[in-house]
Amino acid sequence: MSVKKKRIAVIGGGVGAITATYAITMQPNWQDEYDITLYQLGWRLGGKGASGRNMKKGGRIEEHGLHIWAGFYENGFRLMRDCYEQLNVTGLRSPDAPLGTLEKAFTGLNSFLLAEEIETDGKKELHPWRIEFFGNDDKPGSGGVLPTPYAYFQEVLKFIASLLDNMLDEVDLTADHALPPRFHVPFKSLGLPIKKRSPVHHMRDYAAKLPQNAFDHTHSQLMTLGDMARHTQIWFDENVQKSDLKSDESRRLHYLVSLSLAFFRGTIDNGVFRHGFDAIDDAEISQWLLDYGASKEAVYSAVFRGCYDYVFGYPAGVTDHRSVGAGTAIRGLLRLAFTYKGSLFFKMMAGMGDTIFGPYYQILKHRGVKFKYFNAATHLGLDETKTYIDRIDMVEQAEVLEGEYDPLVPVKDLPCWPSEPIWEQLKDGERLAHEGVDFECEKEAPKGRAYTLRRGEDYDEVILGASLGSLPYMAQELIDASDRWRMMMEKVPTVATHAAQFWMDRTAKEMGWNDLVAKHNVGEIPDDLRTVITSFEEPLDTWADMTDLIGREDWDTPGPTSIAYFCSPAHDAGIDKAPFPDLVKDWADNWLVQMWPDAVKDGKFDMSLLHAQGTNSDHEKFAYQYFRQNFYGSERYVLSVPGSVQYRLPPDGAGFQNLFLAGDWTRCGINAGCVEAATISGLGAARALTGADIEIVGEGDIAPDAGPSDRAKLASPYAQSADWPLTPFFGVGKLDGFFSFHAVDSKELEKCLPAGMTLHPQTITPAGTHPVSILANQQMGVRPSILPQLMGFKDYYEAIIAINYVQVEGQEGAFAYLPNLYLNSRMPQLAGVWFYGYNKRLGKLSMANDRYRVANSDGTPVWSGQYAQRDFARPLTDYETFGAVHRLADQVVVTKNKLGKWQYSNLDFGLGAAYGAGIHAEIDVHDAGLANLPAGKIIAQPLKLENPQASKNLALPGAFRIWSSWTLSNPFDSGRIARLEAEKTRL
Repeated sequence: MSVKKKRIAVIGGGVGAITATYAITMQPNWQDEYDITLYQLGWRLGGKGASGRNMKKGGRIEEHGLHIWAGFYENGFRLMRDCYEQLNVTGLRSPDAPLGTLEKAFTGLNSFLLAEEIETDGKKELHPWRIEFFGNDDKPGSGGVLPTPYAYFQEVLKFIASLLDNMLDEVDLTADHALPPRFHVPFKSLGLPIKKRSPVHHMRDYAAKLPQNAFDHTHSQLMTLGDMARHTQIWFDENVQKSDLKSDESRRLHYLVSLSLAFFRGTIDNGVFRHGFDAIDDAEISQWLLDYGASKEAVYSAVFRGCYDYVFGYPAGVTDHRSVGAGTAIRGLLRLAFTYKGSLFFKMMAGMGDTIFGPYYQILKHRGVKFKYFNAATHLGLDETKTYIDRIDMVEQAEVLEGEYDPLVPVKDLPCWPSEPIWEQLKDGERLAHEGVDFECEKEAPKGRAYTLRRGEDYDEVILGASLGSLPYMAQELIDASDRWRMMMEKVPTVATHAAQFWMDRTAKEMGWNDLVAKHNVGEIPDDLRTVITSFEEPLDTWADMTDLIGREDWDTPGPTSIAYFCSPAHDAGIDKAPFPDLVKDWADNWLVQMWPDAVKDGKFDMSLLHAQGTNSDHEKFAYQYFRQNFYGSERYVLSVPGSVQYRLPPDGAGFQNLFLAGDWTRCGINAGCVEAATISGLGAARALTGADIEIVGEGDIAPDAGPSDRAKLASPYAQSADWPLTPFFGVGKLDGFFSFHAVDSKELEKCLPAGMTLHPQTITPAGTHPVSILANQQMGVRPSILPQLMGFKDYYEAIIAINYVQVEGQEGAFAYLPNLYLNSRMPQLAGVWFYGYNKRLGKLSMANDRYRVANSDGTPVWSGQYAQRDFARPLTDYETFGAVHRLADQVVVTKNKLGKWQYSNLDFGLGAAYGAGIHAEIDVHDAGLANLPAGKIIAQPLKLENPQASKNLALPGAFRIWSSWTLSNPFDSGRIARLEAEKTRL
């Protein structure tokens, strides 16, 4: 019997969408389970990373902007390596072909520059600051675990100690002190009169002796470390900061030390070691550093401005208004500097479209993924219950003459995306080309022949890979239905960007660049600087020398000698201002000549140096270059402003049952606009959709087993949660799980009850049905209260089914009965059976952000749940249905113990201090006998803040995710609990 394939509609073709698709097709026998169709606006994949070949101008590469991969792109390189290997295995590309292997596709770069502007004698001069890193033998994409926040802290301490070795005269270089720095810092000794080890070295040594797991640090140790950081900063300010800062070397070194010392103080004070970098993301990074004592000169120096330029960190493109969350900024800087493999950066040896999306497309097409170019989604529609993506409104922008659109063209034997559609493949292509139709412009929703994709007919699951900038027209119905979507759209902004590319008949060295760099840097300057520089003047603050791409373009002889890419954020108000090429020309005349001092003619930039075939005048040469503005839709860059991380939706947390998210705008561990963030997001979407164990490196700051998570939600103010020996003997623990309440057929439930137990009358579910509570959760920190935490149980998963409102012969009161509890840990299973009489069974359980699966010990599926969260976590007491939740969840439990006696226990979920978030719950009972529930599907709608039935207690309260601390009564307290319940019933 054949199994129906699950149809997946992928919307968009950027890094997130393509990564998700590729990860699904990496799973064994994926073709037997899934049928994937990708719908793409326009004629090419890539989103913000799309590039094209201008076949009328030497097959030159034209990008959206500047794209360079960082050496810490662990997930991106792992998938890219697999893709290139598959090209070879399948015969789609020979290893000897252009870009035939990953090593041919990328080349390492271990330095970058910053454009320092220094005022001397009332005149500003450009002082290029070259920072060089050591390459290493590690292979990008080879896997591993990223450092914890505390490990990063230790690495920065070692680095700053190595910097101070260049500053301090006669420093005591002990064996452990003389660690080889990861950085190559070409600073000479400044000869400061300090003849002993600095406080930085002492702090470094003290930090090295503390446990690597920050959850093992004592309060006393953290207090000591914090005091050392404060003392070190005072020492630096009083003894070193006042030294002569006129030389480039000393000034730059002081900036780095000042910024790092503020980082030390802030991370300790804010508890980043245990809580991760998101704990400080509500703060703006510059202000955060200033608050912890960094000098204003350091914070507003070129080295720190470069951090903003790197992520276009200027809302609305106003470069006077810098804004990046502190946690996101620090996480990105630390990963960049301390986790790179091979090289700090990697340049692609062709356009990003050619290097990344061409290979991905070839392999995915070969594997059977269907691509629908010129098919754009315009609206995602929900079903009546606001639970599923029930339809996708589409437009066909252009009609292919016959068969499928073939998107690639060869340029010097390399498959490439053209910079405009291949018109001859389209119906009325000549007319469309003449009219200048722009299929990628999202100033308005895409236009074309309208049609609709429908759930159950055209697709079952949806991967939304469109960028955040496209969502206002595409996802309005989702935004209206979900506070989380609405808040994300309000709190996570985007910024426009613009870019220019120059092809030159002179090299940067010939235009005076190398001499300028040598003048302001110590050490030998290589002949080929392979420049990437930022922190320069607007409107183009970043330049990359991309001369190594000339060999991949197809120019007539003689071709250009060098290529320069420029980019920067764009001011939204500039969309209706002067033409962008005019702004670039003015910038080149006034600022570019500072970087290229030998490219001046008559006091302005010498346009005759530009390469332009078939032109004569300087004006024509300039117009021949490439200029691009990115103001609309998916072209906009997603920002990481303070306080926005909490509003990003995770890939598996869209809040709608069949929707998964893929893009750098999701909450994915990096939370910033880059290829690696989009890759992590795509992998997360694929993992959630398939349930496969897909490796994702760096999706969190702290390993799951390093210590507590969601501490604010799990903390309890009750005395029972105090540490031993302050508590009496009972069970304590914390849980993170999914609570749902269902109306189930009464006759089927009666079959599950032991002799002497019957269903108690109740009025909250319709006649013929009875309430059942299902709690699918992870148990954490479970222990008898008299024992310390380290002697408790290891964290485990537990799935509880409770029949509410039961009664037993000879005992007054309404109780809850647990026909079965599945868990995956032996010790708590035995304790529950022997001490409390619970029907605990060992099984195989798994939990994700949006699903839970239960199987018995031999792997037979018992039941599974899918959960879609649509609300933010808030105190459960905020919900009007809290009373109904309390009455159901906190019912006294009755069981029949090993002696055949009724036993009573009280599981207090601490609801008064718990956090919850409404979810849609869909439970599939696979085996009625093992689950003690009727087979089939049962659904619970989300818990709501307002419920007109709440006061009448005539309805089930709804489903929610819960974070709470709980207590479980002493097993020998059964008699007292039964008496109390009887008394309560009589009242």
